[in-house]
Amino acid sequence: MLQTCNSYEFRFNMNNCDKGAFFQPWKPGWLTRDKRRFVRRQAASLVVWPVVSLALGVLLWVVLFSMLDADRQRMEDDALRQATLLSATYAQQIGRNVAQLDQLTSVLKSVWENAESMRTLEEIQKKTGFIDNTILGISVADTDGIVTSTTIPGALGRSVSDRDDFRFHQSHPTPSLRIGPPLKSLLPETEIVVLSRRLDHPRGGFAGVIWASIDAAFLADFTNKSSLGATGVLALVGQDGVLRAAKLGGTVESALRPKVIQPDFLRAGPWIQGVSHASWFADGIRRYLASEQVPGYPLVAVVGLGAEDVFRPLQEIEANYRRIGAAGTAVFILFAIAATVMSLRLAWRKHCEETIRSTYRIATEGAKEGFFMWSPIYGKGDSIVDYEMVDCNERGASFYGLTRKDLIGSRLRQLYSGPLLQELLGVVTNVVEHGFHEEEYKTRSDTKLDATWINRRFVRAGENIAVTIRDIGERKQLEQEKSVLAEQDTLTALPNRHWLSRYLPLALERAGREGRFLATLFVDLDKFKIVNDSWGHSTGDQLLQAVAHRMQTVLRPDDRIARFGGDEFIVLLENIEREANAAEVAQRIVDALAQPFHIHRQEFLIGTSIGISLYPRDGQEAETLIRNADIAMYNAKADIGMRYHFFSDALFARLQRRWETERELARATENDEFIVHYQPRVSLRNGTLAGLEALVRWQHPVRGIVYPGDFIPAAESTGLILRLGEIVMDKVGAQLAQWRAEGMPLVPVSVNISGKQFNDGSVTGLVERCLQQYGLPASTIEVELTESTMATNAQQVAHELAALRAMGVSVHLDDFGTGYSSLAMLHSLDVDVLKVDRAFTSRLGRAEEGEVLFRAIISMAKALEMKVIAEGVESDGQLRILQQLGCEEVQGYLMSAPLPASEVRAFQVPVFGQAEAARASACDH
Repeated sequence: MLQTCNSYEFRFNMNNCDKGAFFQPWKPGWLTRDKRRFVRRQAASLVVWPVVSLALGVLLWVVLFSMLDADRQRMEDDALRQATLLSATYAQQIGRNVAQLDQLTSVLKSVWENAESMRTLEEIQKKTGFIDNTILGISVADTDGIVTSTTIPGALGRSVSDRDDFRFHQSHPTPSLRIGPPLKSLLPETEIVVLSRRLDHPRGGFAGVIWASIDAAFLADFTNKSSLGATGVLALVGQDGVLRAAKLGGTVESALRPKVIQPDFLRAGPWIQGVSHASWFADGIRRYLASEQVPGYPLVAVVGLGAEDVFRPLQEIEANYRRIGAAGTAVFILFAIAATVMSLRLAWRKHCEETIRSTYRIATEGAKEGFFMWSPIYGKGDSIVDYEMVDCNERGASFYGLTRKDLIGSRLRQLYSGPLLQELLGVVTNVVEHGFHEEEYKTRSDTKLDATWINRRFVRAGENIAVTIRDIGERKQLEQEKSVLAEQDTLTALPNRHWLSRYLPLALERAGREGRFLATLFVDLDKFKIVNDSWGHSTGDQLLQAVAHRMQTVLRPDDRIARFGGDEFIVLLENIEREANAAEVAQRIVDALAQPFHIHRQEFLIGTSIGISLYPRDGQEAETLIRNADIAMYNAKADIGMRYHFFSDALFARLQRRWETERELARATENDEFIVHYQPRVSLRNGTLAGLEALVRWQHPVRGIVYPGDFIPAAESTGLILRLGEIVMDKVGAQLAQWRAEGMPLVPVSVNISGKQFNDGSVTGLVERCLQQYGLPASTIEVELTESTMATNAQQVAHELAALRAMGVSVHLDDFGTGYSSLAMLHSLDVDVLKVDRAFTSRLGRAEEGEVLFRAIISMAKALEMKVIAEGVESDGQLRILQQLGCEEVQGYLMSAPLPASEVRAFQVPVFGQAEAARASACDH
């Protein structure tokens, strides 16, 4: 308790009050008539403290029960989050395992179908060595369902013709992997899950089935009992509602006859989230469930955490809360008694407390840390010449490194001198005039105060001045640390965008004063998103840290680097004299990031694109320089041969044109400003019209006809390609229906499909709706896709193509030879037609290697039973060579340019086509 300069007077008054204390039951006649009258006047106040204590007790219990409910809810939320995390991780693991089996069976299928002499798994094992008998069982059955080759002992010669997966592949010509239900293995006490593929004869037709068997217990061997708990459940369920693998706590469950998992659980559907029903599990335990789709496969990973494990810590928490409540209630009861007694005594002694000086009250209320009372010392003429320390507390004395006893009686001129004294006296003069002053300041090295940062408050109380001092050094340090954290990227430890927004304007101001250049480099990683999506955010984070470290090693000591966001960085070069200096630094960064990064024993090649803007040439403000560097970066990303670019007005104008094209393109899709032209395809066998390719044109209201090369990239980048694809398909369907109504013989029309449409998974539905809406046979619509579409999402494309072929829709691979397709990919996707890119056609007749290359493509296509169409045929010489090579169809300006729909009816195959066809026919006969 702090004492004032009049502490003696305070103690004197309090002692007198104590001599007339209210409660003295040990004295005869202590409850006098005056005291009884006082009690009657205070009757209302007697119930205040019991009521307050009762309210506090009730509030305490309410708070405790609400905290208990909050803890229960938190545990439920944590359980659901943990289940979600485990299910996602389990789904990823299963996805990787199944993908390995998917790839293995695909390779075995390809080897089996294409090898004439290699017809046993033992031969394949000897030649390839990739069948692992310790993990998998591989079996092959012929067309009658007899196992002709196997790695499973005792399975050779067995008939599997009655199995569902054999009958499925026998009747469904799909190359996709099928994941069957669990089966009893030939091995004792073992259940297996079988993954199967259809085998086809080289010339088509069912050739048998290949199976890969995996132990169901292996699929459930994901986590241990410490993660699931004693009652946790792990399940792998197919989208068909069939259980493939299960685990309870640390024990693997039977997938065929599960003891705990009930049929109601499987009937509820594989995508389960939330709390389980009582009928889902035989043990009646409530579980918190989460599920995750296994990426790329019709399986769902389900994880359930048992309520007994989740709420086990809650019992101890509840017991602690009850003990706290009981103790608090007892304290409130004692408090009510003590407070009632004290309130009566304080009321009795109120006249004593009124004698306490107001200065004591002000100092007490203002004091938080160090407290001082200064009293003025007057000189001649009643002028104040100094102040004396008449009282303080121990905390206040500790600021000066003294005790309270030693500090009291000291004068300001003894404690301060020089500028510090004059500054303090100026503050005191202001306090005397205005009555109050408060400040925060950093102490000087020559001060006697034992603190770095001080909060000081002055309050005038009559003649005296009450001073409180608080050490705020810790708070200031915390504020500085927060300031540093606010300007630092937590992942890379580089300065962040907030720091950049503060630093760059100051750097520009310095550069302006000194007449120097300042370069802003916008650095963007080229393939970071692929790494992040394919390998996970943890690998992506480590890659960003490695990139930041490597960039710092090639920068100059005065250069600054900041993480702008995501995989974007800003480098500031302040002390440069010419543009070439910025180019040198940019090239060092490009060279450094072109080297591979090694993370988790994996090698990553990412590369970078850099845009450069210079102050003052490219902008006077920070925002303008960053924006222009960003624009230059996008140009560098588009320029394959140059990894960094300087900003120019032409780049900005080009970007503005791109933005304008994107806006107009969005309007065009709403206003239906597109038309379709059709380019004929001519058969070299009989010189007739074999088909048409639909080519979209933008009928711009101002610019006229705009060709695809000028707007398809913008449609791809904005996602409008999906809507544009629907428009083109609808127009083609309507045109075919109109030609049919006019009596015109229909030929197939091929429609180009974007890779984004395949990624969206909407191609099959789009074609099916078109055929149904206009009543067209499937043979009238053909789908064209590019090699890049196959390479980027082969699995999704395979599913779409299988569905299209099942409908009877022919599939063309457009621009063949310019992408990344492989022989295995062509075979697995089962494309009908190869359209050879015009780049190969243009070489015919110019160089021998052009004809050799084309002959190889045609030979490969015939081996895969695919038709070949040559694009870009523009000369008779090219046509003759293609006829000699055995090319089936041609397309190009030699036959016809793309025609409006109104001119297709009048199209006639050129005479040369008929003459050449006649000569070819004569040679054949």
